This record gives sequence, C-alpha cells and structure tokens, in this order.
Amino acid sequence: MTTHGHRSDSQVSVLREKFLERPLPELPGVRDIISASWRRALEHQVDAEEPDPVFVADRDEESMLVRSATPILDNLCTELAAHPVAVLLTDADGLVVHRSSVDRSLDSGLDRISLAPGYSYAEESIGTNGIGTTLECQQPVLVSGFEHFNSRLADFECAGAPIYHPVRGQLVGVLDLTSWAGTPGPLLLTLARRTAKQIEEAMLAGTGARELALFREYLVSCRRGSGAILAVNEDVVMVNNHARELYDAADRAALITHSADVAGSSTPVTVLADLPSGVVARLEYRPVYSGSVLAGGVFRVKSQAASRRTAGHADPRLTGVVGGSPAWRQACSAAQTSFTSGNWLVLIGERGTGKAALAQAVARHHAPGGHLIVRDCEGVDDFEAWAAALADEVIGGNSPAVVLQHADTLGTEGMRRLTDVFTTWQAAAPAEAPQWVAVTLSDAPRDPDAAGWLMPFFAHTVEVPPLRHRTEDLRRLVPHLLARHAKGRHLMPSDACLRQLMRLPWPGNVRQLDRVLAEVSRHHRSGTIEVTDLPAECRTVTRRQLTQLESIERDAIVRSLAANHGNKERAAADLGMSRATIYRKIRSFGIVPGH
Repeated sequence: MTTHGHRSDSQVSVLREKFLERPLPELPGVRDIISASWRRALEHQVDAEEPDPVFVADRDEESMLVRSATPILDNLCTELAAHPVAVLLTDADGLVVHRSSVDRSLDSGLDRISLAPGYSYAEESIGTNGIGTTLECQQPVLVSGFEHFNSRLADFECAGAPIYHPVRGQLVGVLDLTSWAGTPGPLLLTLARRTAKQIEEAMLAGTGARELALFREYLVSCRRGSGAILAVNEDVVMVNNHARELYDAADRAALITHSADVAGSSTPVTVLADLPSGVVARLEYRPVYSGSVLAGGVFRVKSQAASRRTAGHADPRLTGVVGGSPAWRQACSAAQTSFTSGNWLVLIGERGTGKAALAQAVARHHAPGGHLIVRDCEGVDDFEAWAAALADEVIGGNSPAVVLQHADTLGTEGMRRLTDVFTTWQAAAPAEAPQWVAVTLSDAPRDPDAAGWLMPFFAHTVEVPPLRHRTEDLRRLVPHLLARHAKGRHLMPSDACLRQLMRLPWPGNVRQLDRVLAEVSRHHRSGTIEVTDLPAECRTVTRRQLTQLESIERDAIVRSLAANHGNKERAAADLGMSRATIYRKIRSFGIVPGH
C-alpha cells in the first residue's frame, strides 16, 4: 500500500467512508487539499461510486498547447515504455485532449473509467482527481488510491501539474501522469512538474518566435510609409501612432475586432470596415509566418479622412434599439450613414437579430415626421397585387422610408415584381419615390439568388451581429425589454440571473430573449428575477444542440428540481429515475441549479 507521510490507503478508505456518512469540517489523517476537494465534490453532488465524466465532441486538438506539447509527450512516453504510466494532457476545463501509454492493461483500466480523450475530468464532473483538483487548486497535486472521491478511481495514482501560458499567464491545461496505485507518487509528481515546465518553455519558444516574426514585419511595414498599421495574432495587438491619431478609441476597437476575424487567414485579404464614427476603413491584410507556422498578420489601414461622409457623424443612439458593443454600434452607425447619404441598404443576419427594428429606428431617427412604410414579405402569395399596393402607398403617402422584412422569402416571381417597383422608384421624381429603402435578408436565405436580384439597387450591405457575438449588450437589453413587458412594474434581474443569461448561446437572438423575458414577466409580477424564475431553456448551459426528446426530458428535470426545492433525490424519485441517472443527466444537459 502507498503511504504519503500520513496514513495508509486502507486507513484513507475508512476515513473516506466515514466522511461520506457524515461530512466533517476537519479530517485528521487526510491531507487538507484532499478533504477540501471531497467537500467540493459533495457540493457538486458528484456520484461517489460510479464515474460519469461529461463527454465533449468538439475538443480543440490543434491548439498551441497541443502543438507545443505533442513532441515532448511522445518523447516522455518512449522513456516510460518499461513502466505502466499513462501520459495525459488536458485543456483548462479538464477536457482530455491527449493520452498515450504502451501498457495495454493500464489503457484498458483507464478506458473503464473514461479517462480518455474527449472526457472532462473536472472536479464538478468526477470529484477529487489529479486533473480536476490540480485545476481547482492551480498547483501540482498527487491523488492516490482512496483519496479519489470516486471509489472506481481508487486503483490509480495520479500526479497533475498545471501548465500556464507563457505570455498571457493564465492556466491553459494540466499535464497528468497516471499509474496503478502503489507507484511511487512523489516521483510521478516530480516528473509531471518537470514535463509541465518543458511544455511551457516550448510554448514560450513558439510564442517568442511567432511574436518576433510578427514584430519584425510590423516594424518593416511602419518604415515603408505613413498610415495606420496594425499587427495582430491571438496573443498580441500592435497599433502604431498613426492609427492612434487617425481613429478614436471606439474606431480602434472596431478595427481590432475586424482584424482579429481575418488574422487567421493564410492568404492576403482586403476588407472594408464601417467604423462607429461613420468612417469606412480599408484593411489590407498580409499573413506573417514563423517558419511554417502562421504567426498572425499585419494590416495596413487606408486612411479614409477624405471619404468621410457628410453624415459621418451619425448618432449611434437610436430610440427603440439597445446596445453598446463595438459590433452593434458599428452596425447602427453604418445603417445611419446609408440613410443620410441616400444609399439604399441591405441588412443581413440571423433571424431575430433585430434587422428590421434597426432599419425602423434609423428611419424614425432621421425622418421623424415622415410616414414610414414597413412590410413583411413572408407569406405573400399574390405578388402582383402586393407590389402594386406598395407602389401606390409610396406615391400617395409622403413616405421618406420603406422597410421590407424577409425579402429572401419572395421567390423568383416575387423578386421580379419587387425589382420592377424599385426600377420605377429610381426613375421617378423625388416626390413619388422613397428617399431610403431597407430590406432584410437572412444569413441563410430561402432564395440563394435574392442578393443577386437586389444588387443593382442597393449600394450598401450591413451585417447585424447575432446576440451571442455581443453578449455584453444583455446588460442593457434585459432591463430594456423587461421594462417594456412590465408596463410600469418594477422588475429587474439579479446579478446571477444576468450572468446566466449572458452564458447562453441564444440561437433565436434578440427575438428569443424577448420571448423569454415576456414569459418571465407574466409569471413574476415585480421584484428581482432569479435564475430559478427563468424558463427551462435558460437553466442549462450545454455546448450541443439538444434533440426534441432531450429538451422535453431536460424541462421535466428542471420542473421537478424546482418543485422539490433543488433536492435531486426527491426530484429523481418523482421522475422515476435513479439518483445516478439524474446526476448524469443534470451534468449532460448542463442544468444550472437554483439558489
């Protein structure tokens, strides 16, 4: 049996059983780091007998950590060929991204407990172990035998060492060495520490070479001529003085956002960026390599001071739409510039992002006294009558603006009729035609040719970002939408509720958020909204799309947990599930417990 300067594994096993029967704040004979982890496992309600780690299919096997670590781990595995030791690497969430071992018996044992690539060994999933406890404590940890919270892991000895990013400094993963219980644990821990340091040094060498290559290209670009220069990769942003002089802080943030989206490209690219100030900037991107590895890219930003539109000072603050993120401000400013310059506009984006709301807000802001015509193209069947009515209303209604939603649903015949109307408007006298027309298209249009029909008439296209790309705007959006539904009642989200809403992917965007908050306001008349007041669809955090059957099951579990005040055993009994099953499904569905 293994000893650690304290008690034998059999004694630890007895203490563990006593702890599970009656958790005590102090456990003489059990290391503090282990007893604290046991208590966390109880708080997470981890199963103490059957390991059930969460499986994640979309792990990143091409990260800088994996690239830097792979040759080191391969070499270590060769050196340990005569020993039953598995070499594992995880990301910062405890997700195993690499496992190597030449011992078939050990491999089979690890497979039985799902300590394999794709499975998360975070403490909240599996309890005390060399990976999860290392992540939790952010220090090297040795866990042996019955120090593991889960009894099925008691056959193993695990030594974990944290790996830190050499530039940013944050924890990026864990190097774990696992063998059978009884292996000299301190030696495993020493080896794990040394290997983790080697990986950090390899990352630093790779990062240093990448940054050096990028910095050299940045300096060369700055010397070649005046103008704004940016150099960007995942770790570094360099901006020269010309960029700071030409663009204010909001515009620079937008430039960096645009450049970050492009900087992973292996070929030169030129993009146009509509900035919050109304300036249109031209970003010419050139990739930079360090050997065969992409080191990032250098952007030459063409100054558009001479192209600044007369309406370039458009006010991004519009009545009825809310947001302050750079992506949202950029979309608002570009839409306003389109109106004031008299250029018709296509707004494209996912359904529910607020494309039509933005177009209407722009029209009302810049032509508050005019008659705004808003039409939904979806569901139109008599295209000829519909187009004629639209044309007649514009001629007789003194309308400065027309907003057409879901234009991509019209089909070939509908588009033909609509473009006939557009042709008539563009040839008509100013009094018989709208000053501005905006149409909205889905990012996945039903008619792929819709954009082609519209191209001759529309000078500008603005992409409205999905809600998941501007989650910081929920801090303004949620109170705004709640106030609209509460109708004078005081209704506000708690901090925990707002954090939960910001963690969600929102596939239905602002429309889905609005529907959720409308439902909450119907059931919660006033006061503070907590996580437990949210509907079931907002009480989970999962990386995958649930099937319809899984969604029904998830909702049933959430309702049962709420009815039983969070008691999982009573909820499982009400649903006819075992305790292990409901724990597993709570983790699988990412259900967030109420407080």
